[in-house]
Amino acid sequence: MSLAQLHYTSAAGFTAVSPDVPRDLLDEAEEVLAAFPAQAFSLTQLSDGSRLLSRTTTDPETGGAHTHAVHLPAGDRLPGGALPVTAWDSPRWAPVAPAPGSTPEPLDLLTPAAGFFDREGLAEFAAACGARLAGVLADVRALCEDPGAQPVVLVEEDPADIARWVAVVGAALPREHAHGLTFTTYAERPEHALQQIIGTSPDVVFPAAGFRVHRADSGSSATTSGPPGDAWAAVAAQVWLAGRPELFKRAAAQPSLTDGEFEEGPLAATALSAGVPLDSLGRTAAAAWAEQHADGLSASDWPTLIGALCAPVPGSRPDGELDALARLAERVDGKVPTEILAPLAALFAAEDDNPTAVPELARQLAHELLADPERARSAAVREALDRHAVLHAQLLVHLNDLAPDNPFSVVRLLHTADLVRGVPDGLPHLRMCAAYPLPGASRQGSAEDRDSTLHTVLRAAGVSPMIEPLVLRTGFRLVWPENLLPTPQEARWILGETGSDAHRTAGTHPELIRAALEGPADDPDVTPLAADLIRCFPHEIDARQLGALRMLEFAESLAEGRAGAGPVATALTLRSAAHPVEPPVLRRTFGLVARDLLSEQRPVGELSALARSGDPDLIGAYGTVARTAPLLDRLRTTPSYAADCFVAWTSHTGASRVWDDTRAALLEEVLRPALQHMTSREVASLLDHLDRSGGTHASDFRAWHKPGGTLGRLARRFGRR
Repeated sequence: MSLAQLHYTSAAGFTAVSPDVPRDLLDEAEEVLAAFPAQAFSLTQLSDGSRLLSRTTTDPETGGAHTHAVHLPAGDRLPGGALPVTAWDSPRWAPVAPAPGSTPEPLDLLTPAAGFFDREGLAEFAAACGARLAGVLADVRALCEDPGAQPVVLVEEDPADIARWVAVVGAALPREHAHGLTFTTYAERPEHALQQIIGTSPDVVFPAAGFRVHRADSGSSATTSGPPGDAWAAVAAQVWLAGRPELFKRAAAQPSLTDGEFEEGPLAATALSAGVPLDSLGRTAAAAWAEQHADGLSASDWPTLIGALCAPVPGSRPDGELDALARLAERVDGKVPTEILAPLAALFAAEDDNPTAVPELARQLAHELLADPERARSAAVREALDRHAVLHAQLLVHLNDLAPDNPFSVVRLLHTADLVRGVPDGLPHLRMCAAYPLPGASRQGSAEDRDSTLHTVLRAAGVSPMIEPLVLRTGFRLVWPENLLPTPQEARWILGETGSDAHRTAGTHPELIRAALEGPADDPDVTPLAADLIRCFPHEIDARQLGALRMLEFAESLAEGRAGAGPVATALTLRSAAHPVEPPVLRRTFGLVARDLLSEQRPVGELSALARSGDPDLIGAYGTVARTAPLLDRLRTTPSYAADCFVAWTSHTGASRVWDDTRAALLEEVLRPALQHMTSREVASLLDHLDRSGGTHASDFRAWHKPGGTLGRLARRFGRR
């Protein structure tokens, strides 16, 4: 766009005007320009809505006043969107009037002078204005919202300071109002000025009634203070005092409820998030705006904003601010992580001197930090805990309460972030976790290491398991975490040291029972542990587990040779009560039954009972034991034992299919290979034993052990030697 020029002198009136300027506009413009003093920079609105931007100076040739003006049609702005006040010292203003009757071409721009309105200079000026700034902003806001409001008179020695005032105010205003704000940097008769902001000097006397007057020496006069509690003006002033005018533009991009019309909320929230400290009015506005626009804020916006809202302030917070913060907390609860809300709850507790808002938040925070310990490193958590002792104390209480069930999560949290700086007494579980030497050590250490670790953490608790049995659970799960069980020997030791009552209350007896039932089948401590458990926990062991422990007791009696009559029936009955029985228990018990049935002194009738049972587990255990190294070696070296096995493995034919399959396999896969290691003399001894046993056993062996087979050739070969 282009700007029509007008030149006016006090002596000759209009001396030069750009083409196409309407005559009726010139008549009105002449009245306006003739009223300007010798030094003034003004933006004046005409009756048709257009505006004149003018600069009046003293003509060095004539000594008269020369006014250079440009015409802005209604709705138009300066080229590039610059605010009118930025043209204050533009080099495009003519220093003297052109020749009378000339027609200057319209200007295409009014380039601002370099440096006059730079950010640092305006920030220094705003800081120097101090307490007057908020009042001026409030009064200008009133003018923008109501054109009939009282004009603002600014009293300064230097008209340039009036221009700076207009620039400072314009930067804070919504852009539409900033472009439309009319002003003059100097008026000798303020009561006759047509602008909204009127600058004048201290020596000018004018009636103060009807104006909002702001003086450099005494601030605002008693009749000119802005609207009380103008939050927008207060926040805007604090933004300028912080030297952060760029935040006005950033705040204008935030959502608002009034389409950008002087809403303090977006500006307050933007300023706080940028590190600008605000008073209670500003903090309240930011909290209310954040509550209203919670759904539109991203996850990254919340930590900084809430942290700033809860930063320490001098004195106590007014009820209105606390109410706004409470509404914000309720609005975003569940929408943002608990550690981000932690400063809010801690603030409420500190303000009310009442920690009953805090436990629920601390409980949520404890659960979230245990699930993701890395979150404990966040600035929000660190600042909340550092600033608010109540929240810190409640968090420790909840971590202590959670430790018995999941102590390793607490240990990981403590190793990730130093949340515990000297755990106080009365939190035994947390003290145990803090004393735990190294995460994962119990997985790799020896039994001695685990013993030492358990004693270390129990000492750290500061209370005996007899008095507080839950510390036993915490210690137990620190030393044997997750699915790691104590060995049967360790289980016997810890049961003996602490007694059954502590384990019963702590709920750790199931792990002791599992240690017995899942312990290695050949562990010598399994069966004594089973007996201890049956004695110590008669009411806590369920029927199935009791059946399995009874099997282990029975296994011990078998091992010691005091099982009594009918071991096959007894074993099968106990297995039925313990179904589904743990594999180690089954291997141990059925293996010992099979061992007895594979001896030459086996109980009478028990082999028949085994064959007739058709039980695949028990008969399978019999076949497995028959293949063990001690029995194989005995078969190869003891003809009488080999003869006994031949008799056993050819007996009870047809008793059950499982038995027939097993005995046939033992004859071919175990006994026949064993005979390969015998000399002919040993084979003859075997036959002699079969002859003495009576029946057809010897003839059956000869038929089975044919001379034409491999064994026969080997026998003849050994015989020749």
